[in-house]
Amino acid sequence: MNFLVSVKNISEISDELLNEIDILDLKDPSKGSIGAWNNLEIKKVITRFKNRTKISATLGDIFNNKKFKESLESFDNLNLDFVKFGLLSFANENLFEKLRLISLKKFRTKLVCVVFVDHKETFDRVNRSIKIFLDAGIEFILLDTFRKDAGNLLDFCNRKYLEKFISKCKHFNIKVGLAGGLKESQVPTLLSLKPNIIGFRSAVCEFYKRESLIKLKKVRRISFHFNSFRSNATERAGA
Repeated sequence: MNFLVSVKNISEISDELLNEIDILDLKDPSKGSIGAWNNLEIKKVITRFKNRTKISATLGDIFNNKKFKESLESFDNLNLDFVKFGLLSFANENLFEKLRLISLKKFRTKLVCVVFVDHKETFDRVNRSIKIFLDAGIEFILLDTFRKDAGNLLDFCNRKYLEKFISKCKHFNIKVGLAGGLKESQVPTLLSLKPNIIGFRSAVCEFYKRESLIKLKKVRRISFHFNSFRSNATERAGA
């Protein structure tokens, strides 16, 4: 299980942060739900930190499929470990068009499809159509919230619902990430669901605001939950 933290710029990255996390996620909260960094800044991070940790970057809130294709191909050349893109469409009938475009080409980077649970119709369609992601070559689905002021992931999906969704994805060999305004108090519940990735931004920021600066003491508190869970799992496996 991987602990992901999103950073808004290179100055937020430190040795202390990298020591606590599994995935460094490059996301600019000032540019929307999954706002993108510019390519030059991403390249700087990769040059400096690629040997230290896995690196993910968000593609941005892109609804236009032509722009999506161009941006994805550009990010695929950056030597990232993961590229996150949103399942966003101007019209619901074209919801899976991005997946069709992805299926036409082999990408070097692992692609993470971000599904927004506060877009209920979208999420319901995804839940009924998991195999489409497998057919398109998508290995990861990340559940997130689009509107950051409308509630967190567990406000839209209760534990039982998430449990069923994760189980269904595992059946199709698709890994699941959980994000979306998550709080430290929710971490034990999230860990018990055994997703592949749990991602945070606001929970590790000053004043719990995603636009504020990261506070290392908050990162360490959440990291402690992950380490305790892993330690307990190892003890159970050895019993």
